[in-house]
Amino acid sequence: MTTRSKTGNASASASTTAEPAGPPLVSLDAAIFKGVEVELEAKLGRVTLSIADLMNLRAGSVLELDLKINDRIALQLNQSVVAWGEIVAVGDNFGVRVVEVAKVA
Repeated sequence: MTTRSKTGNASASASTTAEPAGPPLVSLDAAIFKGVEVELEAKLGRVTLSIADLMNLRAGSVLELDLKINDRIALQLNQSVVAWGEIVAVGDNFGVRVVEVAKVA
């Protein structure tokens, strides 16, 4: 916090940060959060291409990703891994079977 004296000179004053007292406003398992929707992304893999290879992509081109068929894929929330899973078929769609939930740091 900066204060000004009558002469207009700025001087710094010490700011104190008090630790919060008491319980948090709400807990994460509170009913208020139950209806909130989040978007998880299933990260299948990546490939690095030269610009020349990128420019040569056509319908029918096949890109080899860095993951193997049976590798676990990352489930991400806001670019942070929250779980690992396996690709499965769900009718005509892809799905992910969760096999491990990430530890909370």
